[in-house]
Amino acid sequence: MKILLTNDDGFTAESVNVVFDILMANGYDVTLVAPERNCSGAGHSIAVYNPVTIHQISERIYCVASTPADSVRLGLQYVYKDVANYPDLVISGINMGENLSEDIYYSGTVGAAREGVLNGVSGLAFSTPGRQFNHLKAAAEIVLQLVELIKYNKNLLINKFLWNINIPNTALENIKGFVATTLGRRELHLPFEKQITPRGQTVYWQGDSGLIRLGAANSDVMVAKGGEYVSITPLEIFPTAHEQLSQLAEILKQG
Repeated sequence: MKILLTNDDGFTAESVNVVFDILMANGYDVTLVAPERNCSGAGHSIAVYNPVTIHQISERIYCVASTPADSVRLGLQYVYKDVANYPDLVISGINMGENLSEDIYYSGTVGAAREGVLNGVSGLAFSTPGRQFNHLKAAAEIVLQLVELIKYNKNLLINKFLWNINIPNTALENIKGFVATTLGRRELHLPFEKQITPRGQTVYWQGDSGLIRLGAANSDVMVAKGGEYVSITPLEIFPTAHEQLSQLAEILKQG
């Protein structure tokens, strides 16, 4: 099983290299193609006015001077080259910090996995909460377990898919299993924080994620809040609001 591994924290990030090692140790054909620097919050952005470069670091590791989505695009086109040779999965992460609710629109981790699906390769985006990895090896073991589930259930996964996965930041023995979830709701991000630099310039720092609302028990935010189960949310690629089409058509008739 061939896997293109990427992230938005950069190719030197400890987390993506731990995932690389555990997948390789278990017989998977893994190639790491990731940004040369941290691109957290890059979403699904791509380079438009700047050229993109790719450098081979070792036999199976490449770094890209651009975004996570460009890393996947260039990895598929430059490293794998022929569509017939494309990998079976794009795995993005493990991200330091959860990606829940509206985070999927800002997240470079999710954007990279989504880019895989747009190119015909199923994508998995992995994240874990907190500002440091307290149980990185446990999280990597969860990645391996899910890849194994996919490997042995290919007959059930006919169509290409995008899954957003949040792993509790806890010891492996404390994780009770996997749960299929919906996207939940949180309050809006906290306001920007104003700061004056030593040179007198006014700058603004992004506020923290908003508070979690009480919601459906099977939502990603509530499962993540519980801290016992791995949340897996299947995501649509083309988010047309189908329920609004008839309303829109009626309005347009009046034009």
